[in-house]
Amino acid sequence: IPKNLSLTSDIKQVLNKKIILIALPSHLISSVLTNNKVDKKTIIVNCSKGFDLKSEKRLSVIISDALNIKMENIISLSGPSHAEEVAEKTPTAVIAAGTSNENTKLIQNILSNNYFRVYQSDDIIGAEIGASCKNIISIASGICIGLKYGDNTIAALISRGLQEIIRLGTFLGGNQETFYGLSGLGDLTVTAFSDFSRNRQFGKKIGMGMELKKALDEIGMVVEGFNASKIVYNISKKHKINMPIVNEVYSILFNNKDPKLAINDLMDRKLKMETL
Repeated sequence: IPKNLSLTSDIKQVLNKKIILIALPSHLISSVLTNNKVDKKTIIVNCSKGFDLKSEKRLSVIISDALNIKMENIISLSGPSHAEEVAEKTPTAVIAAGTSNENTKLIQNILSNNYFRVYQSDDIIGAEIGASCKNIISIASGICIGLKYGDNTIAALISRGLQEIIRLGTFLGGNQETFYGLSGLGDLTVTAFSDFSRNRQFGKKIGMGMELKKALDEIGMVVEGFNASKIVYNISKKHKINMPIVNEVYSILFNNKDPKLAINDLMDRKLKMETL
């Protein structure tokens, strides 16, 4: 830990700063922040990726409600950025997404350096949805690896998974272009292919036949895609959004469906145009 950083377990000592970065597991954000206060001009940079487990809302909405601050003061930092590589100063690019150009520009300038490049985005909805949903596709990727399927399968999974994310994201108000960028395709690709990905590691264990609880225990850290699978499944069913990969991941995790059967069911669906 650099000498210019100080540690505290007192949240009030943290929340009195002008800029606050939040990197909590998504399901804890509401409980940690509720009943706390920040200055109305405080800028919150959310580094977490997921949905709120109880309300199924996006995290920026949860943060805004919990701290009673305007949405323009919340920035979503998102993109393909495994912490292990950032710590090694591996060249990395992400986006700072928010509704205030002034605030995203400020965060861009503060966080950018010669190995960490930050782009601005005005689509916080798309950024958050892409960041959350890619974890589900990453679990599916891991399942396929566990089943000993090859690169063809993973490439198809990423391509079709991206289409599902776009369907959900644009329905909820995100811009389609966002999902082809760093917080969409970029984050999805690195999460689906990298051994650093907890979601992929978890899926691999499931694909190899390991019991759900044991797989979660062996990962030893939060697998954001696990809760996201349930939340996105519920949202897609509620609004009748076609997300077959999400459906199968949900069935494997929550209905004990055989992973190989799930892949077979995806392949045996009615044939159609790629763009549909």
